[in-house]
Amino acid sequence: MTDIGPAFNEVLKKYDTHIDTSRRKRSKTTDEFLKEAYTINTHISSLTHYLRTIRQSYLSTSKPPHRHHLSRTNSLQSPTTPKIHHHLTDAQRDDIDAHSKQNLRNLNAAIRQLADAEQLRQDTIRQVAQSKRARQGLGALGRWVAGGVLGGGRDKKSPEEEVEEARQNTIKMHRESVVWYLRRKLEEAGEVQRGMMEVRLEREVERSRSVLYKTRGSMAASGSSMQGVESPMTGGGMNGYGDGGVGTGGWGGGRGGKAAQMEEEDRREIERQLSPEQLQLFAQENDEMLKMYEDQLDQIRTAERSMIEISELQTTLAANLDVQSAQIDQLAADSFNTRENVGGGNKELKKAAERKSTARMVFFASCGLSLFLIGWDLLI
Repeated sequence: MTDIGPAFNEVLKKYDTHIDTSRRKRSKTTDEFLKEAYTINTHISSLTHYLRTIRQSYLSTSKPPHRHHLSRTNSLQSPTTPKIHHHLTDAQRDDIDAHSKQNLRNLNAAIRQLADAEQLRQDTIRQVAQSKRARQGLGALGRWVAGGVLGGGRDKKSPEEEVEEARQNTIKMHRESVVWYLRRKLEEAGEVQRGMMEVRLEREVERSRSVLYKTRGSMAASGSSMQGVESPMTGGGMNGYGDGGVGTGGWGGGRGGKAAQMEEEDRREIERQLSPEQLQLFAQENDEMLKMYEDQLDQIRTAERSMIEISELQTTLAANLDVQSAQIDQLAADSFNTRENVGGGNKELKKAAERKSTARMVFFASCGLSLFLIGWDLLI
């Protein structure tokens, strides 16, 4: 790219000007409200970035590798930020959920404190203005003598007061917008966390169903193979005891009860054919399977509780956003009305300066009459 700096400098010389080459320092924010708002915004952005970065590992259902490699520590990583793993366990996912929920609560409390502090400041300024206006005493008479409009009323504000009120309304509207923006960003962070937990819950349910389906299939296959092995023995036993003549025609209305009785007899017969070690192995597998299902159910319940808490927080934030939006609209309308009032006050000041007011004429006439009477008295 062609450097046009020299040509630009020649143009500046024609107009007798130059570029200030001194490096200007960035002005630091002196407003404590904006400092706190910037801090909260930084924390919200960090939380949102962390959730989006950890999303793939959080939702991954692949098994971790058998080999563990040592990872290098990033010097730029914040000590308060949890370490990002490529493969997460259920305990680590629960820790991420708890950490994220705690951060959301803390940030919501910080925003609420910021809004309360701003409301306190506004109330203090309003009370100071009212007390200052009450201490003016003859301020209304002074404004009337100075050329104010007659019949303006006792509560009519001066142009300076109108300008100050407009400035305070502008500051109020700006800070209300800042609080609204922070709550909106916090709601987006909560939405990211809630979406991750919803997907995790859905995948846990699907995995439980898949495991249950595979278990049922394997149990059905083992049951059919066991029945195939034991059916000749069972049939011979039945014929040996003379029960082979029992048919479907003999069940009648008690078919359900006899079916349950036959299942119980088959189960006992299978248990008699199995060794104690095999029975103990089956019981152990059943206990492990039951424990696995209970653990998955506890995880699902924990995820549901977390989702309910985040949903309640988002509902509160949404309600606050609606209320604040209405307040900002009202402030915008008040600011527009104040701007019109300030413009009208400036016009009235110009008119009062151009024309001689009635009060000024009365004052000068009274002074002239008094001086005339004093001079007349001295002459006589």
